[in-house]
Amino acid sequence: MSDLIAPELVHVGVEVSSRDDLFALMATRLCDEGRTKESFLQGLKDREKNYPTGLPVNGGVAIPHTDAEHVLRDAVSIATLATPVGFREMAGTDDTEIPVDVVFMLALSGSGDHLEVLQKIITCIQDGEFMDTLRSSRSAAEIARTASAKLGLDAA
Repeated sequence: MSDLIAPELVHVGVEVSSRDDLFALMATRLCDEGRTKESFLQGLKDREKNYPTGLPVNGGVAIPHTDAEHVLRDAVSIATLATPVGFREMAGTDDTEIPVDVVFMLALSGSGDHLEVLQKIITCIQDGEFMDTLRSSRSAAEIARTASAKLGLDAA
């Protein structure tokens, strides 16, 4: 899993007008890099409707993902946003959206890997210093390095 978070999968300070635009940007890159099938984008949208992924933690983070059938090679794509976009809250009871400015998009083929990586991300996003580092960085390589080290994926 050492190349799980590659610099080419990191989007720094992007400006998007909606969650769908963000999904399209990130999913297209994952597909172009040979990590996912073209069906990945629709899978993300469908899953997000039923299982929202926004978390009101350290300024608003989302962890969108979809079924393994859309994945060719495991990856985590990260985006920092210039302006937050709305995500419905994970385990929320209504359609209220929270502003999100950091997104970890998971493209994982194994359910065991999926759960392990998701748990690591949830633990890491609770670290305010880590999140500040991601938000302030202007380098995709630095974000990839920092996130991989923090998540313990660089030696996995």
